[in-house]
Amino acid sequence: MKKELLSTAFLLITSIAFCFDWPQADVTKDSFNSYFGQNRGGILSTSIIFSEPEEVRAAEDGYIIAVLTENSDDSDFFPSTLGTAVILSHNDDLISVYGNLDAQTLTLKNENERSVDGGAIIASSGNSGFQENHGNLEFQIIDAKNKSAINPKVLMPRAEEEMPLSLTGIMIGSKNNDFYDINVYKTYNSGLYKVYFKRNPIAAPYKTSVSINGVIVDQLSYDMITQENNKLCIIGKKKYTDADIFPNNDLQLLGEVMFTPGRATLGLSISDTLGNVKQLNYNIIIK
Repeated sequence: MKKELLSTAFLLITSIAFCFDWPQADVTKDSFNSYFGQNRGGILSTSIIFSEPEEVRAAEDGYIIAVLTENSDDSDFFPSTLGTAVILSHNDDLISVYGNLDAQTLTLKNENERSVDGGAIIASSGNSGFQENHGNLEFQIIDAKNKSAINPKVLMPRAEEEMPLSLTGIMIGSKNNDFYDINVYKTYNSGLYKVYFKRNPIAAPYKTSVSINGVIVDQLSYDMITQENNKLCIIGKKKYTDADIFPNNDLQLLGEVMFTPGRATLGLSISDTLGNVKQLNYNIIIK
């Protein structure tokens, strides 16, 4: 099942990559307040939130599915915290969502099947939704067929730079939810552990990996967030829920690893959509 999901995502993303455009102009590494896959109140964010209020445009040719109000009912991918929002359908069963809009500037009415040209003005960003920072555009891409959210960064034109990621504060988590600072503890009992790093406040990695003696044992990909049993998940060697990814407000999961007796080199890495990689290696003893 995991291979099928990954294959579907790869084929979908590679077939439509860069056919969308950003809904705001002049996107740079500083254009976002929150990345896709970031922690928002203990929940995996399926949105990208922009950092500046601007005019909002349709990312691609499409049709109006709905215009939501501030009081719309919650759903997994369309929470009421989006405020005033426009939802458009596109080819390949894709949906684009433009949330936290200024209702007074809306140019579209709630008319199903009405076509919208890519680049057409939708509204200005506003303060109709709930955000931890400022009232700016909250943007999503949803794959309706596979019930998954797609990281907009893999579909849009790439910025020349990404916000730098940091790989610090490494913690090892046991099955009993005890946490060990790897810079303090160099010896561990054999068993299954989760490896965490200090969460970046705005940026989120595109991929994370954990290796033992040079062999990758787990790799998480933030190209999409899937939905299963009403929970949002990131796919690694298994599906990790938001509670797995964010055990608290400070830490984020790198991956899971089985420690077996002996001396080992624990390798950790994170990368962004441009392929910039941060790596760390630790020599540990396993009893």
